[in-house]
Parts: sequence; structure tokens; C-alpha cells
Amino acid sequence: MTGRRVLVTGATSGIGKETARQLAAMGADVVIGARESVSGEKTRRELSGSADVVIGDLSSTDEVRKVATELQDRYDRLDVLINNAGVDVGKRLTTEDGFELTFAVNYLAPFLLTTSLLDLLRTSGPSRVLNMVSSGHKGGHIEFDDLQHAKKFSGQRAYNDSKLALLLFTYELSRRLEGTGVTVNAVDPGFVRGTNIGTTLPAAYKAIGIVLMPFMTTPEKAAANVAWAASAPELTGVTGAYLKGGKQVTSSKDSRDVDLASRLWDATEALVKPHV
Repeated sequence: MTGRRVLVTGATSGIGKETARQLAAMGADVVIGARESVSGEKTRRELSGSADVVIGDLSSTDEVRKVATELQDRYDRLDVLINNAGVDVGKRLTTEDGFELTFAVNYLAPFLLTTSLLDLLRTSGPSRVLNMVSSGHKGGHIEFDDLQHAKKFSGQRAYNDSKLALLLFTYELSRRLEGTGVTVNAVDPGFVRGTNIGTTLPAAYKAIGIVLMPFMTTPEKAAANVAWAASAPELTGVTGAYLKGGKQVTSSKDSRDVDLASRLWDATEALVKPHV
């Protein structure tokens, strides 16, 4: 990865931080995506090799656009974009834009950041976009008349739906970018312990997590799968794939619905374009 620039969002803790560490150790020029400067600078100092920091709260569409503009002004290339940042809060919270928080961070932010950086990614080709998904997408369902879960809210459903949406976006973007030199894949890190995601969940959710702890993998092992997806020569040219455990696997039927993906893309553009 020497000479290759990689942006990892949510890189100050958990899988993101470990992914940044592993890629830096491989020689990559890592850009740490952080919500605030203190944790970002702390992480930068802990990494070996070249590292930089970009600050932005990805729950805000204005902040996402600011991050994208800063990256385009600062760098002439971006070889790998890893959309790792995510939340699972278990209750309905809204962002400054009025979006449901889980939907905004887990789906809208990757959509907006990636599409805003497409020119930079194209000129850097061959380049890679990696979206962090979850097997929870199998329990997701896209309700176009209630994308924000305003009518009926369930924390688990909101999380599952956001990951299904992100996977639909992954496949749709891979089709739209075919032949451009930019590949777009989904990475499923598995059920991981020791991350900050879910720390604000209700006690009942956390109790379930404790029971399942022996079956979880470590951030180090999960990050190794992400680092492989970012660097493996055998994945050159591979796009529209679901990667888990160092291999390609098949995602749910709904996630592979081309018409659903196209409709969701249009609905998402309608949500974010008015904020331009």
C-alpha cells in the first residue's frame, strides 16, 4: 500500500481505528476521519508512517460536504475510501437536517461522501470504495413512505434498514461506475466486540450483547478483513461484491434487487439535493 492514500471514516475507535493502524503499517498514507480534533490527533500520533486527519460530524449533510471539499482541496488523489463510521443508538433521534440519526450516519453519509468524491476517485483509478455492512441487512426492508422511521420506530429495524440501504447503494454504484476504474464493494466485518457502536443502546440490548460475547470476533480480526479488501491484488477489478471472512459471499435477495436499488437512489437524491 506504499504511496496509496486511504480515507477511513470513524477511524478513532474500534474497527476503523484498527483498520487505519493495519493499513498504515502496510505503508498507506492514511487519512483519519474523526468527529473532533482531540481523538483524531490522538489516533494520528498512534499510527506508524504517514497519517493525516479530517474532521467532520457525518450526521450533518453540511459537514459531509465540508469533508469532501476539504479532501478535494488538500489531495490530488484518493486510492481507497472506506465508509466505516456507523451508529446503533436504539432510539429515534433526529439530526440537524431532520433525518433519523441511524439512517443519516449509516446510509446518507456514505452516499453523500462517496458521490461527492467521485471525481477524485476516478482520477485516482484504479481506486476502491468499501462500504461497511452487516448481516443485519437480511432483516431490513425499505419503506419508501417511511424512510425516516417516523411512523413506527424500532432500533433494530432502523439499523437493519440502514445496512440494507447501504448495500443497495453499493451494488447500484458499482453498476454506474463500471469501466471507470473505480470498484465498489461491501465488507461485512462480522459480529465484533470491543467497538463503540451500540454503547448508547438500552440495557436490554446490551444484555443480549453480553450473552453473545463468546461468539464475537475481535476488532483486529475484523479489520484484517477490511485491510484485505482495501489492498488485495486478487480483488483488482472486482466490483459489486459482498466480502466476508476473506471471500465473496451472497447477500440477501432484496439487496440484489436492481429496481429497488435504482428507486432508492432516486429517493436519496431527492433527500440530499435540496441541501446543496
